[in-house]
Amino acid sequence: MTSVSADGSSQADRRPAWAHPTDLGTTPLKADVVVIGGGSAGLTAATLAAAMKRRVILVERDRTGGECLFTGCVPSKTLLSLAKRVHTAHAARGLGLEVGGLPEWSVVQRELRGVIDSFEEVDSPQALERRGVTVIGGEATFVSPHVLEVRHAHGTRTVMAGQFILATGSEVALPDIAGLDRVPFLTHETVFDLPERPEHLLVVGGGPIGCELSQAFARLGSRVTTVQEGPRLLPQDEPEASGALLEALRREGVAVHLNATAARVEGTAGGMRLHLASGTSMEGTHLLIATGKRPRVEGLGLDVIGADYDRHGLKVGANMQSVSCPWLWGAGDVVGGPKFTHGATERGILAGLGALAWWGRAAAALRAPAAHVEDIPWVTYTDPEVAHWGLTEVQAVERHGDRVVVVDYDFHQLDRAATENETGFVKLVTVGGVFGTPLGLKVVGAQVVGPRAGELIQALSLPARLNIHPLRLALLPVSYPTYAEAVRQTYLGLFTDGPAFGRRRAGRAASGQQAGLARPATT
Repeated sequence: MTSVSADGSSQADRRPAWAHPTDLGTTPLKADVVVIGGGSAGLTAATLAAAMKRRVILVERDRTGGECLFTGCVPSKTLLSLAKRVHTAHAARGLGLEVGGLPEWSVVQRELRGVIDSFEEVDSPQALERRGVTVIGGEATFVSPHVLEVRHAHGTRTVMAGQFILATGSEVALPDIAGLDRVPFLTHETVFDLPERPEHLLVVGGGPIGCELSQAFARLGSRVTTVQEGPRLLPQDEPEASGALLEALRREGVAVHLNATAARVEGTAGGMRLHLASGTSMEGTHLLIATGKRPRVEGLGLDVIGADYDRHGLKVGANMQSVSCPWLWGAGDVVGGPKFTHGATERGILAGLGALAWWGRAAAALRAPAAHVEDIPWVTYTDPEVAHWGLTEVQAVERHGDRVVVVDYDFHQLDRAATENETGFVKLVTVGGVFGTPLGLKVVGAQVVGPRAGELIQALSLPARLNIHPLRLALLPVSYPTYAEAVRQTYLGLFTDGPAFGRRRAGRAASGQQAGLARPATT
């Protein structure tokens, strides 16, 4: 089902003219490499192959640039930035400044469009052509091995190649809510095109997308109600992080319902009414579905060529080569796993290298471990930011038992946080060394909540990702006063005791942790 925005238009209605040019023609085309999909993964793979002097064709059904540019990272972070500016202005009342009213929605939309436009040229078909990539628009389907049929508004075109890269991304995974097909609803693909500010936005889903958009719209003046089926927000992060974000959202007026299942929705004169399985109902003017995404693998002819896939995506090896079609490679969300732009880019590099020749496949094999998406930190860009890397405390205890040692560091010990009246914390999860010594000590996970969390998590993950001992990071001086001191002070807590350092403790299993409403105890 196509998601529909509040103005009744669908994503397909807004396809640009270039995607269906009148001069596309029907003459068969041949290339060394054909890339299907022009998002982050496809663009990376296509330009890499073209840089290696391969004849490359990229087939895109909608707009080059993909989700990140038009419906993901760029517009969502821009909206969050605009919302934070409004929130900061209102907070200035504490300094005696009189700030009131709501931002003009037309100005918000203009700012969003301006930022997208500033990025769009880099990923445009014209820019790709200059880099040696031929771009054609249309829907691609395999009709036989090494043969693709591309359907466009004026007919079809056959495209043949020795190597193919599938980078079709993901699509919205809609929940089973009765009546959803009879009401207009928003998704992350359509919410940025809203012609007006929602008076009351109902958000179904408490993951990163749901939380980010809940806070952004609340700060921009909408009443927001968020429904999360599970017991806490951000279920992939540490419980303490979930609790801190829950507290922040509720403090800003977002009504959050946990352990709440959306069962039925119906239209009303003013919008819609959402019924929960518990019997509770709520009315809103707009409904946003933010329950996740699934790989886009249907309708591509993968069965015709014998490519193995399931609902989790195209089945590939560590180097992104299809497990059943040696001439087919996968990149980005279509291969499953964590769906991040940085992951799509890394997978695009592997697929692009693999499609070149034996030496490219050798290079991809060498790079594959570092490009493992599960080992790259992720960030939820709410305020406070929530960043995570590696194993959670519970996961580490399940895997390593009583060898797990956790360090908790609270930002109340951080001078820079004090000067900016900010709060937050770091949680470091480690596996103890031999006989309690630093020998063999390993860092296996980290969580940060607070300002600059997205930057701090990168440094916290360095010892494990670069294979250096944690003591080297603990002894590395940093500038004062900076948030980076939190990294060093946390690591020092692994090796010594002191009021300025993180507090060391034994890891706890799930039964020993609270339900995600408490932050780490402070020194």
